[in-house]
Amino acid sequence: MKHKPILLALALLLQVQAVFAQGKAIITGKISNPLSDEIVVATTPNPLIPEEVQTAVQLKGGSFRLEVPVNGAIVAELLHGEEVVPVYLEPGYELNLAFNGDKFLKTLKFEGKGANENNYLVQYTRRFEEVEEYQVMPDNIKLTEKEFTAFLDYRKKDQLKNLEKYTTKSPVSDKFRKFALAEINFGYANDKITYHSLRENVLMTTRLQKPSAEFYTFLKELDLQSQENLLSYTFTTFLRNYAKYNANEAGLKESDKAYFKTAYSSIVEKLQGQVKAVAQADILKQSIQQGHLKYTTEMLQDFKSINKNPELEAYFTKLYNENKEFAIGSPAPDFQLKDVNGAAVSLSDFKGKLVYLNFWSTICGLCMVEMPNMQQLTEQLKGKNVVFLNVGLDEDEAKWKITVTGRKLQGVHLYLKGMDAELVKRYNLKDIPAYFMIDEEGNFISIKPRRPTDRETANDILKHINEGQASAK
Repeated sequence: MKHKPILLALALLLQVQAVFAQGKAIITGKISNPLSDEIVVATTPNPLIPEEVQTAVQLKGGSFRLEVPVNGAIVAELLHGEEVVPVYLEPGYELNLAFNGDKFLKTLKFEGKGANENNYLVQYTRRFEEVEEYQVMPDNIKLTEKEFTAFLDYRKKDQLKNLEKYTTKSPVSDKFRKFALAEINFGYANDKITYHSLRENVLMTTRLQKPSAEFYTFLKELDLQSQENLLSYTFTTFLRNYAKYNANEAGLKESDKAYFKTAYSSIVEKLQGQVKAVAQADILKQSIQQGHLKYTTEMLQDFKSINKNPELEAYFTKLYNENKEFAIGSPAPDFQLKDVNGAAVSLSDFKGKLVYLNFWSTICGLCMVEMPNMQQLTEQLKGKNVVFLNVGLDEDEAKWKITVTGRKLQGVHLYLKGMDAELVKRYNLKDIPAYFMIDEEGNFISIKPRRPTDRETANDILKHINEGQASAK
């Protein structure tokens, strides 16, 4: 099984902090045909701070011994080469494992204290995560609402039957059983709550009809308050999608300024305790990285006022400071450059208008491919309250000027010599073409708007213009 980034980004957010003393789990093993010279266990000690801690050892003759700090039950990741498998640990566990690197999942087997729990995870992964007929993608997402629900019902029934059959022969701890049930129940819930949006994206179509009245009734049957659910990475993933669902139900899309604030508020209203804190922390991180600065700042202040923990405060403050300069709603760095006639033009000259900013170069193949679409977009929105501002980053100014004038390129064209310029650093440009959308006040609307080739780009621009005019009235 290939390493899944979502497991590192989300799955390891799961752990429940223990109330008893620091402990450890020991993992030893023997690997034949190793895929690399080390083996790693990745954990996240603080469930509110999604930063993993890796414990790694070098193989010696294919053998290894790992001591993993463990506070209570956790679900971590065991990594070797590009392979990864979840591993369940409790203080005092002494696991011994063996596998063939060429047949990782097929040969992986645990012995020792905690073996039953971990062999279940291996068996569950082989049976339900590696078999295509149990997956939502690529085919089952195409099913109708009724058919998709039937598919999920069938899969869940089979998973529950498998759990009972396995644990009858190989007993597991009560804590692990609750974790396994949460994985099954919230695997069902997560796939169902994301069905309509995912189906639209896959089929590249808009929703033809609203979900049936009974489609989301399953949400009322879920136990969302139990802290024990936090051991399940699937539950944590569900919490994120549940918050998105609440924001969508309030009529908001992710591009709306108040989207993450609405999602955050819904969690405050509907959840409690540690579950609420974990969900809030996840939404706050998303908002810091993608959301509107004003609402992110409000959420951060609220979160810090409730969760008074120095480590937690330091983490989110650092993350906030690293991202605030390019957050939606933050001021776009002003600049002054010369146009083809040598006249000085500043970004701030266009306050009062929406600015679609394009960094490009005549020697950039993709830039030149995009330019005809940029011209078409400029022509299409002529007369609207928008300026198409193009900054050429050529080393050869004469070549840039010949291209702009010779092709009679529309929009405002300014020149900046090369990619090493200070402005390139201020806009954090890693590659070109690069696009930004800036509002009438000079603040970022988006640091990654749709490209000119996208048919929806014009609609996005018109939407922002109309919203700005409506709020001005």
